[in-house]
Amino acid sequence: MKSDDEKLKELFGEKEKPVFSKVIKKAKIFSVLRTIILSLMIVIILSFVVLISNAKILNNMGEQKQMDLSTWYNISMPNAYIGNIQFDDRIFTGEIDFVRYRFLGNKPITDGSYKEGYGFPLINGIYGDLGFTLFGGSNINEMTSYNKAGKRIMKFYHPSVKYDNYINNLDVIDKIGANKLAEMSLSFDKAYTIDEVRQMLPKEITLNWYWVDTYNEKDLSMTGMSDKNEKSNKDSVVFEENYVYGIKALDLLGNKIDNPEEMFIGAITMGSKDKMVASIYKNIFNKLSQGKGEVKKDDLKIIGVVVSGDIDSLKKLKNQNYIKAATLGAVADKY
Repeated sequence: MKSDDEKLKELFGEKEKPVFSKVIKKAKIFSVLRTIILSLMIVIILSFVVLISNAKILNNMGEQKQMDLSTWYNISMPNAYIGNIQFDDRIFTGEIDFVRYRFLGNKPITDGSYKEGYGFPLINGIYGDLGFTLFGGSNINEMTSYNKAGKRIMKFYHPSVKYDNYINNLDVIDKIGANKLAEMSLSFDKAYTIDEVRQMLPKEITLNWYWVDTYNEKDLSMTGMSDKNEKSNKDSVVFEENYVYGIKALDLLGNKIDNPEEMFIGAITMGSKDKMVASIYKNIFNKLSQGKGEVKKDDLKIIGVVVSGDIDSLKKLKNQNYIKAATLGAVADKY
């Protein structure tokens, strides 16, 4: 038979055990909840910091990309200008979407929508290469190329290269309606100064762009034959408009620039000193400066131009001895 003490211990011991278990269980639940809440707070804070940092970094990258594009268009892309821009920032990567336009006489026309990426994507989800053209061609000399907006891509012929064939679209300009505007690339027979070019072109024509001779013998001998070799080569290098460099004669609003060479010289001078940009700026600067450490207006040899206007004005270019080749670019209605 149990004593009174044993009965009391047995009675109170059974009641204390479940109470103590409940306390421990509540403590464990509280600890888990506290850990979850702290983890969520840390995740939220870190996510907020990452998003803010991502936005700030990509914003700086986007602005730098825009500046780089503007500088690039100052030395390349004949008669092409950057229009409205939209930034699309994501996680660790972004894109600039922009409209491109051209001037035919004093009329602006759209030249398609384009994208440029920036940032540091962790996963590359886009494959392939859109390139500059709608479709590829096997012979650049004979085939007409079109850009992604369906515009004819102009071609340029270097005066020191002897070609078997030259394109001269001035011969077919009469077939274009009188109510049309057009742009054309003109490749010269030799190099001229900027002032000489202004004097020899008909006044009725809009001068849009100057093609500057930025090539050395090695550049031309890689794919073409120079006159020094006294040979011709039907596969000699013909430059498409996306791969030539020069001076824009009109500003973003289509107004004539008084001293257009200053913008070109400033762009290549600044680019040649910046280690973060493409080496093309340095190559062009070295070719034009010839070791002088600076580029002046007299160093710019013009070997071609892009002009535009109505069909009657462009007809005045026919039978001009200084034109070796002429290729048609964009065509649009006058009104």
